[in-house]
Amino acid sequence: MAVFSYTGLEASLVVLAVFLAIVSAIVIATLICRLFSDASLPANLPWVGTEQRTGLLGRATANLSSVTNLRDLLDEGYNKYSKHNQTYVLPYFINGPQVILPSSQVRWLLEQPDSVLSQEMVNRQFLEADYTFLHANLVNDPVHPEIIQHQLTKKLGTFVDDVVEEASLCLEEIWGTDTEEWREVKVYDTMLHLIARLSTRVFMGLPLCRNKGFLKYCSSFIRNVALVAAAISLFPKFLKPFVAPIFTLYDYIQYLRCSRFMMPIIQDRLARLRDSQANLPLAGSKSPNDYVQWAIGHAIAKPIINIMELDPRVIACRFSILSFAAIQSSVITLTNALFDLASSPECAASLTTMCDEARRETASITPGQTAGNPAWSKSSLARMTHVDSALRESLRLNGFVERGIMKLVVAPEGVTLPDGSHIPYGTKVGVSGYSVHHDEDLYADAMRYDPFRFAKPPSTDRRPQALINTSEKFMGFSHGSHACPGRFFAANQLKIALAHIVLLYEIEPIPRRPVNQWFFGHIGPPMSETLRVRRRKA
Repeated sequence: MAVFSYTGLEASLVVLAVFLAIVSAIVIATLICRLFSDASLPANLPWVGTEQRTGLLGRATANLSSVTNLRDLLDEGYNKYSKHNQTYVLPYFINGPQVILPSSQVRWLLEQPDSVLSQEMVNRQFLEADYTFLHANLVNDPVHPEIIQHQLTKKLGTFVDDVVEEASLCLEEIWGTDTEEWREVKVYDTMLHLIARLSTRVFMGLPLCRNKGFLKYCSSFIRNVALVAAAISLFPKFLKPFVAPIFTLYDYIQYLRCSRFMMPIIQDRLARLRDSQANLPLAGSKSPNDYVQWAIGHAIAKPIINIMELDPRVIACRFSILSFAAIQSSVITLTNALFDLASSPECAASLTTMCDEARRETASITPGQTAGNPAWSKSSLARMTHVDSALRESLRLNGFVERGIMKLVVAPEGVTLPDGSHIPYGTKVGVSGYSVHHDEDLYADAMRYDPFRFAKPPSTDRRPQALINTSEKFMGFSHGSHACPGRFFAANQLKIALAHIVLLYEIEPIPRRPVNQWFFGHIGPPMSETLRVRRRKA
């Protein structure tokens, strides 16, 4: 009879192997259940992607198809059901199925109170925010919505000069100053550096916004959040707290590196707050106009102060998440716009039109300015309707997510849809922005990039449709009361960035646009492709 004996290390490895086998079995069982589950949705709602199969087999076929053919499923659902005012079910193997309403029911969707349908909860679920946003579970909001609305938006005009200065200096560094030779540049990488500089100039000011280490860690934080969130979503809820730290380890390291730069600033501000006899930040001196001061001021302005909001870790973590929100979506939008412009048959003419517009609008003289001081301002940016339209059209054609408005049923009793169907608690319900944006009945030649589509006012008594304006036909920033609150800041820096690019550089046209990559509802731009640019001669 053989006798087995194990060393301590061998015994530990055996235990680990058994544990991993059990976890793997649980995950596989969970995925199999998801594959065949109807999510307790009513039987009268049709599923797309079933390929004429019914029941368990039909749902399994549809769920598997959603992994690689989500765009085809959206087209099928929109043309077969939405265009005929019918609701359908869009399979989502990773996150669970979505109930997609026809556009005619958008108003009903927006009228539902947050106690019935929550947009915030569905956003947190898509990004697995309770785990990917690190300290997000310590406070109600991982990012200050009040700070975005009351500080960033209201003070946009005060940041223009700083952002303009940063855009000009940064473009010289990343795209060069050679007016003779073309230079090949990686679009996504260089736009990431540019937008990171512009955002951190506003959030933290000089000199931190030009610190290469700080910029690297800020722009790297949760850069791959879609991948990490998808990986965490594979696990059942009770296992997520245990596996999430593994998947978020890289981001946690980036956060720690980023926070090393911020902690001395945060701790200094908090110390000065404690020492202030008036219990006001920086009493007796002018308060800095940056994110750290906004966060502290917001926390102490509340009738009842939540001490966690003054925790240096929470302030630093919220900054990292705010940077992600401000940087990544703008980088994707600007990268897409440059490839859309470069691959457009009217590339040269479009760039010339925008260059002339930017030059014209920034050459005007206003009180307090001289002829040699370009008039970059909030109002001059608002007059750049062609620059604005080029960005809005790119966001329409090549947005960074497929959903337009998506909400989660949070009413315990569920909710009854306009067609009488009753969907249960925990169901995601909304409208597909991708489908609406590519509807030929709403946008003539909808699959073509028309850079100045929105610069043409629909009637003589109306202004062109601006990038920040949302509607039932344009949901690049969602729509309704929960439309992206940061879109005003994003539009401001995107227009400054693109206006500087067309003012200062030529872009060589390309014969074909590189394709965007879909990943479970997230749509990534060309990540490694290049364009050739050359500095314009003065």
